[in-house]
Amino acid sequence: MSADTPSASPTPSRWDLGRLLAVFLVVCTVLAFWPVMQWLVREVAASQQIRQSFVLLGAAAGLVGWQHAREWRLHLDVGNRALVFLCSAYTCTALAWWLQMPLLVLPGFALGLAGCLHVIVGADAWRFVRPLFIGFIACLIVILLFPVFDWPLRQMAGVNSAHLLHALGFAPKLSVVMQPEPKLILDTGRNLFEVATECNGFGIITSGAVLALLAGGIAGRRAVSFLWLVPMALVAGFAFNLLRILVICLLAPKFPGRYAELHEIAGILLLWAGLGLIGWLAWRPSPKPGAPAAPST
Repeated sequence: MSADTPSASPTPSRWDLGRLLAVFLVVCTVLAFWPVMQWLVREVAASQQIRQSFVLLGAAAGLVGWQHAREWRLHLDVGNRALVFLCSAYTCTALAWWLQMPLLVLPGFALGLAGCLHVIVGADAWRFVRPLFIGFIACLIVILLFPVFDWPLRQMAGVNSAHLLHALGFAPKLSVVMQPEPKLILDTGRNLFEVATECNGFGIITSGAVLALLAGGIAGRRAVSFLWLVPMALVAGFAFNLLRILVICLLAPKFPGRYAELHEIAGILLLWAGLGLIGWLAWRPSPKPGAPAAPST
């Protein structure tokens, strides 16, 4: 005659309470940062250059979801790490209100997102969610940097384009027109071009950096690799933007009346050529230490 085993009914009860607490924390965090989420949507919708980085982030999320489709589980578990992230998020928000420093809400938002991800997918899934989280932080930084770097990048693009055009036999002139707002005009001697916000290269430069972080992180690159991957992406983005301006300046006289189409085609082709190069450099596997060398003949 076997002894009676204790009832297992308390375990599901405690588990249900834990899940309810997890849902409650996620809902409270979403409500607390709802204004930040609305601001984020407005900023992304307002600028195509910012939107490029978020498109890459969405594509990377789809790739990670497909790669780890069998590993996703709805945990709804409040662990220590999730609590640390969530407490830090609310601390940043409180400090932002207390010190009257609204920018502190953004790190709070990022920490809140990390805490919610830990609650929803669990700490085990964090290893492949982490690159997406880092990419998201980079996208937030992109939004903040856009108004700061718009005009300096336009100046750099205009000056360097003028130097390259001069080397190709043109007689370029760069000038600033102050009506009704500052405009940077590049005179190639054959055509006049405005180096507008769309020509500052911010989109391809920042998208390249975000792509390097995402592709390198998903590919399992070592942390030290990003010390050269991200600067390489920034330089490549700037170079491809200069190439785009040169192509437009050189081909515009040959296609009179087709400037809008030329501008779009050159922009799209060189954008994806630059991102393709950056993605390939960041994604390609690095040799593992201790791997046997190929036999020599």
